[in-house]
Amino acid sequence: MTLNKIKAQNVAFEDNLEGVNPFYNYHNRWKEFNITDFKSKENGLLKGFTPLYKTTPKVIENFNVTKADLPVKSRLYLDKIIELANDNNIPLVLTYAPYNINASRNQHIKTVEEIALSQGIPFINYTDTTLLKTIKFDAQVDMEGGHTNVYGAQKVSEHLSNYLDNEFNFNPIKKSKDYEVLTSRFYAADSLKKIDDFDDYLNYLSNMDVYVAVTAMDAINKSTSIAFEKLGSQISFKDKFRVSYTGLFNNYRGYVEEKIDTMAIINKMQPNDKRNFYIRMESASFNTGNYSKIYINNVDQLINKSKRGFNIVVYDAVTNQILDTASFDTFETGNWSRY
Repeated sequence: MTLNKIKAQNVAFEDNLEGVNPFYNYHNRWKEFNITDFKSKENGLLKGFTPLYKTTPKVIENFNVTKADLPVKSRLYLDKIIELANDNNIPLVLTYAPYNINASRNQHIKTVEEIALSQGIPFINYTDTTLLKTIKFDAQVDMEGGHTNVYGAQKVSEHLSNYLDNEFNFNPIKKSKDYEVLTSRFYAADSLKKIDDFDDYLNYLSNMDVYVAVTAMDAINKSTSIAFEKLGSQISFKDKFRVSYTGLFNNYRGYVEEKIDTMAIINKMQPNDKRNFYIRMESASFNTGNYSKIYINNVDQLINKSKRGFNIVVYDAVTNQILDTASFDTFETGNWSRY
């Protein structure tokens, strides 16, 4: 309990309680719940995968160590998994993902390797430097923090999937239309995140069946003409410096809705689309509040992300997924780049 929190007691109880005990803020969310809070997504754009795009150079080396006992719980559950698989005639493959391990962890890996060998279970050790060279995995560029980034994950996934396919002769299955859609959207999302140039970004979006939500914050360069012409925009920003702006585009469907004003804008929309979704956009220039918000189905997609310039959220109504969020600094002249 700090002095500030004690002084906060002078504030009205309802306002004060959340500041003194932040847990109350979350416990009290029952008033905001709706049916979507209790529904799990059946289809995920990333299929459970979390791509990491940055690089943290690491060094993976093999240590000449002896084995060491696993932690009690780890050994207990490893034995349970092996027993359950054997009881149900399920083949197991044990793997260890790339990681900049220390000597003690290498001791545990040796123990798992010995257990696997004694049980006739294949063990693939992706910290083995010989294997990493084989799959062209470079810890200097293929890691982010303690994890593989998206580039390293692709190398490991390709090797592991090829191994499983060769060893177990899986029967090919016909991919559903939904799977193909999700896969195409995943590659679109992956591509968007790698585009830094503003014009290239809009070119990529211009023929896609997605909704591009745009809000402006702070200021727009006075020399800017029709920034979103490629998406169907008719609004010119020439000689308009600190203005509020919202735009929603789907060039594939010929959908355009824009507002520009010297005052702050709140724009609520539910596009006439067979897929039910709701968008609320807020824009305020430097002189009228200086903020930028885009809510899709009541979730603020720009929370802690909005920047000076154009803030963009790309929403795919087919899969109900956010493909990308991006901000471009429009204050400067010349080619605009992503933050």
